[in-house]
Amino acid sequence: MSLRVLEFNDAGLRLSDDSGILLSSPGYALVLPKQIEFGESARSQSRINPLNSYNQFWHKLSLDPFSRPVAHYRHNADLAFSHLQDLAGAAELEGDVLLAVPGSFSREQMGILLGLIRQSPFRAVGLVDSGLAATVDLPHSDSLIHVDLQLHQVVLSKLQRNGSELRRDSVIVVPGTGWVNLSDSLVQLATNAFIQQCRFNPQHNAESEQMLLDGVPQWLQDEASVRSGSEDERRSIEIRLTHNSNVHLANLPRNALATRLQSYYQKILQQLQLLDPTETVPLVISDRMQALPGLHEVLTGQEAARTIQVLSENAVGAACLRYSDVLTSAPEAVRFVSQMRSEASSGKNTQTSTAAERPAPTHLLMQHQARSLAAGLFLCRGEQGLCLLQKNAASLPVIAELVHADGVYSLKPSAELQLNGRPVTATQTLQLGDVIRVKGQPEAIELIRVQDHDE
Repeated sequence: MSLRVLEFNDAGLRLSDDSGILLSSPGYALVLPKQIEFGESARSQSRINPLNSYNQFWHKLSLDPFSRPVAHYRHNADLAFSHLQDLAGAAELEGDVLLAVPGSFSREQMGILLGLIRQSPFRAVGLVDSGLAATVDLPHSDSLIHVDLQLHQVVLSKLQRNGSELRRDSVIVVPGTGWVNLSDSLVQLATNAFIQQCRFNPQHNAESEQMLLDGVPQWLQDEASVRSGSEDERRSIEIRLTHNSNVHLANLPRNALATRLQSYYQKILQQLQLLDPTETVPLVISDRMQALPGLHEVLTGQEAARTIQVLSENAVGAACLRYSDVLTSAPEAVRFVSQMRSEASSGKNTQTSTAAERPAPTHLLMQHQARSLAAGLFLCRGEQGLCLLQKNAASLPVIAELVHADGVYSLKPSAELQLNGRPVTATQTLQLGDVIRVKGQPEAIELIRVQDHDE
């Protein structure tokens, strides 16, 4: 069986192999007298059975006994072990597994985790900091900050680079800013809208409250997808709930979502400033955060000095497999890796080194006209079709933004874009020859290089 990677984040434990992510199981447990469920099945019943729902066993992984009985479970480590067994059964997980753990895990928690896995049907053969693995091959910078979202907190990990060596330097957790907190706040926002607009309180019924919670990820995706739509589309998001055969509709102003989450963003920003007082260190955020409305504007700072890159959902798993020979150790003596040397420029990582050798683009070619690449360049929808504008040049709907950092141009994710025929679901580095297309538009935008006379 091929080597697999298990990334520990209670927002979704991700199991992956060389084909990509195999499954994601959030850190929820539903403990009923005749039924025990974990992962997505337990999460989808968390509001229906709130007194029997648990979601802090990874966040507070320990051997401390519960204050009251929870079936046959003695402590959070017991619940975590059962979650691992459930995941292993669902994925038929056996053999060697590399573990990626967040910077929030203490040495004691890592020890407990390895102890649990020794009783599991699979073997841990490596242990690495997930923020380090996700960023080790990113373009060189003296330092960077990895930002990840868990169920109950955000984790900020500052990494320092010395030559080709990247090491985890310091970690700050921001409690009370996790997905549970954000989604609860948005559920209350929607509840208020339903009460005001159609005299219906979805939280008076467990099933409708669960439906409301389940819908939060889709609201955020919808909000992100309409940012570049018409003015009417961008004004509000429609939320639909069916209860007792009645359909209830409420409209949320689009900007209300970002406003509602500002207090959480400010907590993150305050802790971020401890790691980066100058607001200049590049940020690398996990895919779990890319759809949060208004977050990008808060994190970049007033002068937009920070650059932000969004990781793909399989960034950790893919990196662990690329560096499996470095990370793998004997199962009986697993070591924790918090420092790695990048092989991106050594030729060992063929895909990365080939891209690095390609000449950098200098211009965008659209409608037979070449436009020089520049930071803060926006692709907008004008009256006559697509156009390229500098920041604040006009108040037109923005489809895409080009970001420049460390000599590399990147394209931010957008539901309307395709890069080389594939959807742009995460920040993509632009390379010579890339072709950008916008859904519903005939124009193609090509990355070209205009040579100087002495080249």
